[in-house]
Amino acid sequence: MAIEGQTTANFPTEIRDFYDRVALRKAVPLITFRKWGQKRTLPRNKGKTVLFKRWGTLAPATTPLAEGVTPVGNKMDYVEIRATIQQYGDWIPVTDQVLMTSIDPFLTEASEQLGEQEGETHDILMRNDLLSGSNVVYANDVSGRTNVVAKVSTSDLDIIIRTLKLANARKITKQVNPTANYNTAPIRAGYIAIIHPYQTGDVEALTGFVPVENYPSSVSVMDGEIGSYRGIRFIETTQAMCYEGGGGDVADTIKNTASKADVYPMLVFAEDAYGEIPLSGSNHGVIIKVHGENDRYDTSDPLNQRGSIGWKSMWVGKILNDAWIVRYECAVSA
Repeated sequence: MAIEGQTTANFPTEIRDFYDRVALRKAVPLITFRKWGQKRTLPRNKGKTVLFKRWGTLAPATTPLAEGVTPVGNKMDYVEIRATIQQYGDWIPVTDQVLMTSIDPFLTEASEQLGEQEGETHDILMRNDLLSGSNVVYANDVSGRTNVVAKVSTSDLDIIIRTLKLANARKITKQVNPTANYNTAPIRAGYIAIIHPYQTGDVEALTGFVPVENYPSSVSVMDGEIGSYRGIRFIETTQAMCYEGGGGDVADTIKNTASKADVYPMLVFAEDAYGEIPLSGSNHGVIIKVHGENDRYDTSDPLNQRGSIGWKSMWVGKILNDAWIVRYECAVSA
């Protein structure tokens, strides 16, 4: 005989939708590393592999047309990039004091906490994948991370800008809005650089840096944006990575661990550098389970005192073009 219990599926639709919205409201504003990636929906019943396509470009047609002769024609080339989705999630217990007939304050708070956790989880997962790129610049042109002792410099940033331009990397002109629908909004064209707060002071001290306070009134400021340099727009987040003690020998004027420079990777990227499965639709949800009042069959909980609230989602993020994302590793001021 089936166990009689209360699950999310038994909830009135308006209550079930409320908790999903609460979780997404907390999750979406945290997607610093995910705001500028391509979005690919996850088809139902189509396996666990997501297909991204990176389209090539057509060569200029410099040969004159012969009068009355139709040319052979051309074709569009592309590279297929496959990624395997993974499932993530977590839950917390709730007690029999949860009220099923109204929106309970505890459930609301739990949904917010779990939504924040979900947002941070996928933000960090996306960050980690972006850090795996092979296109890297070490501060002051040293040979590797263990030799990094220099702070961010305009000469290094100029190299990164030139690298992206020579790769024909387009500047980003849109970002994902912090809503559950994942709508996009236009932004001023630029390359995006995600930095750690410890890097902020050094970036702001660069010659040619323009703080957001000096932007024209017609230019909107993105969440976390501190300013720009020659078309690079800097976004600050505490989710950025630090390799503590990963650099070379330094004095106390450089932030360090055991006299080895702490190395902070700055991610600078262009449009379509990476992609992801967004947290929306059937691949994301809040799951609430408590016993119904007349549950007499679940012997693991004789007094119907325990329930749970949690989240799970199917997700994957993937670099789509290594040439359009640069990892810049530098030290920072102490």
